[in-house]
Amino acid sequence: MTKPGFRKTRSTGTRAGGRESTEGFLSGALFSQAQILHLMKNEFARSRRHGLPLGCIVLQVDRLPQLVDLYGAELRHAVRTAMAQLVRDKTRGSDLLGTTNDDRYLLLLPHTDLAGTRLVADRLLAAFAGLEVAIDGKPLALCVSVGVSSVVDHKAMFFDTLLAQAESALEDASRAGGSIVRSFGESRLRDASDGPDARRPETGGGQA
Repeated sequence: MTKPGFRKTRSTGTRAGGRESTEGFLSGALFSQAQILHLMKNEFARSRRHGLPLGCIVLQVDRLPQLVDLYGAELRHAVRTAMAQLVRDKTRGSDLLGTTNDDRYLLLLPHTDLAGTRLVADRLLAAFAGLEVAIDGKPLALCVSVGVSSVVDHKAMFFDTLLAQAESALEDASRAGGSIVRSFGESRLRDASDGPDARRPETGGGQA
């Protein structure tokens, strides 16, 4: 059995007529937002129908808009190419990566529970830390925030709920300073612990 984590993709191969299979990455490139959301909808429906786990990871390079302002749009293209190559090298051929709004990347992990999804996210975070992206020959130190969610007991009714959970975890990771992985469960517990009662200062002992 293949363990979740660093997994080499298998060749996409070709279909009759010379068309490249759409399994995994399309021609080695990222799926567009429309494509990845369509694929997510299909995978989510399959997950609910057969009671299978489905992992969802959303990645975002920290402070990318500010860095693009400094170094130009070429940086955004370089990051996208590097991210696609990194995920392609470290995941299975059945895993699906695409772009969403706000320079975010959506990675779907079929047949992967929350623990396995978190393992993949942690290892991608470590791999990205060693990734070198250079602009005009100048290497830049970049870091990434990662949000994780998974189908749990198939309580989520819609695929976009799963995506919203991962995006909520990503925003929690960004607020924490970036270069970190957060899961949706962690985000909920953290929000609860940061509620009004948690912020209320402790009072002293009884009055004399």
